Amino acid sequence: MKKSLKKKYSDLTANPFFDEEHGKAGEKMDEQDYLQSEGEYDDTLDEYLEMLEEDEASSGSKRSRPVFKIGAVVILLAFIAFAYAWLPFLWPPHLDFLQQDQALSEEDLVLRCKPAVVNIQAKKTGDALSSQGTGINLEAEGMIITNRHVVEGAESVKVSFSDEKSYFSRDMEIIDGYDLAVIRLKAKDLPFVAVETEQMVERGQIVTIIGNPRGFQRISSRGEVKEYFETDAGMPAFTINAPIAPGSSGSPVLDEKGCLVGIIFAIGTVKLDGEEQERALAIPATALNYTETR
Repeated sequence: MKKSLKKKYSDLTANPFFDEEHGKAGEKMDEQDYLQSEGEYDDTLDEYLEMLEEDEASSGSKRSRPVFKIGAVVILLAFIAFAYAWLPFLWPPHLDFLQQDQALSEEDLVLRCKPAVVNIQAKKTGDALSSQGTGINLEAEGMIITNRHVVEGAESVKVSFSDEKSYFSRDMEIIDGYDLAVIRLKAKDLPFVAVETEQMVERGQIVTIIGNPRGFQRISSRGEVKEYFETDAGMPAFTINAPIAPGSSGSPVLDEKGCLVGIIFAIGTVKLDGEEQERALAIPATALNYTETR
């Protein structure tokens, strides 16, 4: 079996909205455009209702009005059903992670760990665009782990928890040799997860990822640890056959106990017998050993 691994893209902080049907493949569509396209259905429904009211007012037969109203409701419901049934096609493709999240969202492991997963907004300096990614908290006082490319060059970051509490920080540190960064907060009693820094996750082990893909918040997916490899920069990493998407940078990889065993940093493509398969790429949590001595 011939197998090769290549990086598809290393930055998962891209804008989560794009329109593949009405633009070029991969062309971005911001959230305003998306909401505007959704609003077009509302405008059409309003026009349709006005037309029904005008027809009803011009009709001279009172006996036909109840039948007409019932027919109008049936037609209207059918119109709404067909209109909104097609609405998901305006969303980005490959939304498999949403289907899997429905099955995982009520699991005890996911419910316990979700509060420690944060959304990160980094305000970059100069003309650089701001970026957004995911992070995981490891201390009650606030020690957030995320990707280096999420916060590098940022003046400050905004860290938001699931209870809608947000914290701003300028205390950021890059972990040498890895696409990892530490953000420290000055808080207390924050939700956090334990971290496994002594032993690397094993091949074949089932792990859970919780992140913020394509603008959705704290979406969970699950897969199997497949291969270990080294990046071009010599950074150790492993692959997971689980669906992720832009916005997943810095997402925690959790074992069956809810301990952090890895951090997502990219999407890769594995070629097996001539067929390409997307994989989540993660950095082992053993890279965080240095934090215990700080």
